[in-house]
Amino acid sequence: MSTIPHFLDAVPTHSPHTPCREQPDLFVDSSRTTPLKEKTTQAKTLCGRCPVRDACTDYAIANDYRDGIWGGLTVNERDQLARERATADT
Repeated sequence: MSTIPHFLDAVPTHSPHTPCREQPDLFVDSSRTTPLKEKTTQAKTLCGRCPVRDACTDYAIANDYRDGIWGGLTVNERDQLARERATADT
């Protein structure tokens, strides 16, 4: 099983049973690049039920993660959300 960077690594009291920890290969492929398209829908579905989805999205945007599904979003979707947030802040 591969290990992906995760913002919860620094929070020892948080349950390790988030979907991305239980099935990391759905969220990044074995080469640690963008997930395979057939896995993206499944990963997004699991993220939709995750209690830390919003925090995960925020972390990925703040740290400019360029691969994988974070908070239920692909890198292109995270980029779009970041642009929308920047526009809203101005």
